[in-house]
Amino acid sequence: MSVETVPTRPVGHVPENVFMDRWVLEPKTQRVWGAPHATWFTLMGVGGGLFILARALDRDADLGHWLGIPLVDWISFVAIAVGGLILIGDLGRPWRAWRAFVNVRRSVISWGAWADLIFLTAGALLVLPDLRIGSARPFESLPWDSNATSASGRTLEIVAMIAALGVMIYAGIVLARPRAIPYWHSPSIPLQFLLSSAATAMAVLLVMEFANDVAIEASELWITAAFLVALLALVVGHLLTRSDTPGKKESRDRLLRGQYRLPFLGGVVILGTVVPLALTVVALAVTDARDALAVVLLVLLLPAGFALRLLTLRVGIFPPLKEVPGIFRP
Repeated sequence: MSVETVPTRPVGHVPENVFMDRWVLEPKTQRVWGAPHATWFTLMGVGGGLFILARALDRDADLGHWLGIPLVDWISFVAIAVGGLILIGDLGRPWRAWRAFVNVRRSVISWGAWADLIFLTAGALLVLPDLRIGSARPFESLPWDSNATSASGRTLEIVAMIAALGVMIYAGIVLARPRAIPYWHSPSIPLQFLLSSAATAMAVLLVMEFANDVAIEASELWITAAFLVALLALVVGHLLTRSDTPGKKESRDRLLRGQYRLPFLGGVVILGTVVPLALTVVALAVTDARDALAVVLLVLLLPAGFALRLLTLRVGIFPPLKEVPGIFRP
């Protein structure tokens, strides 16, 4: 009877287990933030930007009314309210949404929740005196109007505009504050979201001017071009800065050479930024092209803004872990 010899392992052999014999844990892509968050970010940004730009450019009263309230304000309120509902629905337990308001000292999400609430409250109060139900205006006795011609109305307008700015930028700050994902951890991210929102909101404003037979001014096109130039500079600068940082390198590779190359370079950068910028410059010289430009800008910028946010979320990558404290040291 032969006796089987048990094979011996070479000296220094490590267990055949992928988690035991490798010193590097690969980069991991975050799986929490996705399309609902990108939709929420887009709606919040465009809604806030539209309110600010319409008021700053004094266009809100010229672009139509519904129930006595400026139509541009309705669009802004609805966009931000829908974005808030998407956020509440994404929490999984909507009845606990009130907790988003209680940690203001440490949570940027709390800042955003309060910005949403303050904006909707101040904005609604501002336009309330002009609300028309049938032939009646039940709140006309309030000492202001939606045009903010009085001191109290102007105060409400300023509060709403500041809150709208917070609504536009806080989602980017939520991503940029933690260090865990290097591609997100940059002031460029909230600024990209802010400028994308502003450019898209301006496109909405231009389309509303076209629909209401209001002349599109050259100054509005210059503002749009400035937003797009700044956005392009931030996107390129962010890609070139600290490009070899672990985690950010993998994010950058996916955007420039990997699976997201076509939607990012072709969609966000070319069709969503460079082409709108070129068309805006053309419209500055060709006055008759401005109405058509407004529609084309909105068609290009709105999906590009959503894609910018979604792709930013998709390439949120935790860097590779080269050392597990207390366990392995290479």
